[in-house]
Amino acid sequence: MEKYGVVLAGGGAKGVYQIGAWRALRELDIPIGRVVGTSVGAMNGALMALDDYDGAVGIWKSMSIERGFRLPEPLRVPDKLFSLKNADILLRALWKEHGLDISPLRRRLEERIDENALRRSRIDFGLVTVEVPRRKSYYLYKNQIPQGRLMDYIMASAAYPGLKRPEIDGKSFIDGGLADNVPVRMLLRRQKDHIIVVNIGDSPLPKDLDPGLDLYDIHPVDSLGKAFEFQPETAESKMEMGWYDTMKAFGRFSGEWMYFPAAEYERLTREFGVQTVSGLEHAARLYGLDKLRVCTAEMFIRELLQCDRVSSDKFNAFRSHIDPGVLLRVFYHKGADELHLTNDILLQIAQRLLEAGKERPHLRSVAQRLAPGILRAAQSMVILRRKTGRTA
Repeated sequence: MEKYGVVLAGGGAKGVYQIGAWRALRELDIPIGRVVGTSVGAMNGALMALDDYDGAVGIWKSMSIERGFRLPEPLRVPDKLFSLKNADILLRALWKEHGLDISPLRRRLEERIDENALRRSRIDFGLVTVEVPRRKSYYLYKNQIPQGRLMDYIMASAAYPGLKRPEIDGKSFIDGGLADNVPVRMLLRRQKDHIIVVNIGDSPLPKDLDPGLDLYDIHPVDSLGKAFEFQPETAESKMEMGWYDTMKAFGRFSGEWMYFPAAEYERLTREFGVQTVSGLEHAARLYGLDKLRVCTAEMFIRELLQCDRVSSDKFNAFRSHIDPGVLLRVFYHKGADELHLTNDILLQIAQRLLEAGKERPHLRSVAQRLAPGILRAAQSMVILRRKTGRTA
């Protein structure tokens, strides 16, 4: 079987998702011959090249601001580095140290990443960093990095703006994400096909890639939080998301947002149509349905209707305290954002506008003022309620 090359994008604390993706690749017996990464992707990539999955899980499950950064005093909001309440502490650290010190993180990585073992590994490894002030991009594979400097360059790849800039042989470096956060082209210089990208940032794949390329683009549908939100209590769920999304990319699950066995998804689309199922999945997202599980068609419909009943009761209570005429005027002239309503209430309003619009077309035009996703979800919920005989 051909070996795959893996590209790990940068994204700070969101890198925990990549560990879940790695778990899925191991369970699928996908052979990996090469891994390149930027920033946190370089850190995870070094562990992947060493096949130290357990070590990576241990680091991420216990990772926090205190364990990764050296600060002059405790943060007032420990799990949110850039909270305004921490501003004076961070400014003092930046002023005294010329950047935040992540030497505790380096020491934790050094416990797991042995340079000689990494060089001996049959899995090739590469990273991206940027020299400043020249803004020169470095795309380096392990055989291009001087002996004794591998860890230095891994940390240089992850020197996010605001962190202390590492110096290597008299040169300063910053985060490789400023040059190439998803280094697909770097991998393609050594491997022409069979690519897996685990993208946790906002940078899209290059548009000029060969459409015939055997490439798996794995990325989260839901937010993974911010780059410096290191929260051990959410690490497990973010790893689970990475596992599920990778399994879906390789055809083990189906669905846009949920994770259905292929036969269950086919059953849903056969009964409701692809577009309606897409809208129902969006409704499930708006209602906050638990997605990190394998879901059957029957379970999905039953729980969606349960959420709809609860939300309908909530809407009826809300409606008793507001003038419908005022509500419609705000909707039509200023949009739904002015009302600061939760998604489930907006979904209920949209359903009622659509149903009433059959007799009063102007109400349907009011519904068009809603965000496209909410409108699409409402249209699908109306269809579901008709099919199941449930009324609002």
